[in-house]
Amino acid sequence: MASRVLILTSSGSSPSFELQETPLETPLEDQVRVRITSIGLNRADLLFQQERYFEKPTPNCRIGFEGAGIVEAAGPQAQFKIGDRVALCPMLIEASTQGCMADHALFKSAQLIDSPASLPDAITGAVWMSYLTAWGGMIDAGGLRPNETVLITAASSSVGTASIQVALAQGAEVIATTTSQEKVDALKAQGAHHVLLQPREEESFDHFSEQIELIAPNGLDLSFDAVAGPISKVLVKNAKRGGRMVIHGLLDRRPMNIHAGVLMKRLLTLQGYTLDATLANAALKAKAVSYISQGFEDGSFSPVIAANYRLNQYQEAFDALALNSHIGKIVLQP
Repeated sequence: MASRVLILTSSGSSPSFELQETPLETPLEDQVRVRITSIGLNRADLLFQQERYFEKPTPNCRIGFEGAGIVEAAGPQAQFKIGDRVALCPMLIEASTQGCMADHALFKSAQLIDSPASLPDAITGAVWMSYLTAWGGMIDAGGLRPNETVLITAASSSVGTASIQVALAQGAEVIATTTSQEKVDALKAQGAHHVLLQPREEESFDHFSEQIELIAPNGLDLSFDAVAGPISKVLVKNAKRGGRMVIHGLLDRRPMNIHAGVLMKRLLTLQGYTLDATLANAALKAKAVSYISQGFEDGSFSPVIAANYRLNQYQEAFDALALNSHIGKIVLQP
């Protein structure tokens, strides 16, 4: 038997791809072969193609950072058995050699986690990157507690929609921001108590700050920020004394321009966060997986799927991801 695998044949500003057939691999030792049932697309997939990600592509390599499926073959020391439903644990694979944009892929047991029992196979590949980031950034790093007010930027992204759900499960008041008027109603439908249009240019910052102050006159307990850039000074200005700000993205690469005196006056904790901080700690990882799995079981969490494409529609899916007009996660299904 053979497997279709998406190969990145050339990278850079104009990447090219080829869907190739390769022989099925036999798992050894603690490896398993997974029949992929769904693949979640992330901004990292585009950056990887463009050679702008921290992991660089190799010539004629695989691609795909997030996916899930069913174990169909297992090595003698594997921790999973045939028939188990599993997902990739984010950031634990090398995309160029183990990329999951394929019908099948080979992984070590330690690179996998159980898929939530309540989720269908068609979307299990679109879960863990978003919800683990939301949990790790807001609850572990950000210390979000019930009755606090959290502002979530770029809230229409897959991490943003997951963060809304996690914050609501924590009993927090949620302010979501977006740059698109068309996404406002959709974010309200996701449960955000307030949705604000976030400006890019500084002449609109004062109005944005006033809107936040009307909602949170005592200040923001937590800002969970995927944007950074100049807008950061508004989040700092509207922070509660002793509040927290966690930055987990860099959508705006312009300088942040935050005055140290404001940080001191507000006793503000400003922290960067990446998901590997959670995954590197076995106890934290287990706690996060348990919390998220329970959220799916009790109905608190439900992944927001923007669109589904077949594997051979990969270019349409990449184009939709680059357009950034979607809400939630774009999914490929072999």
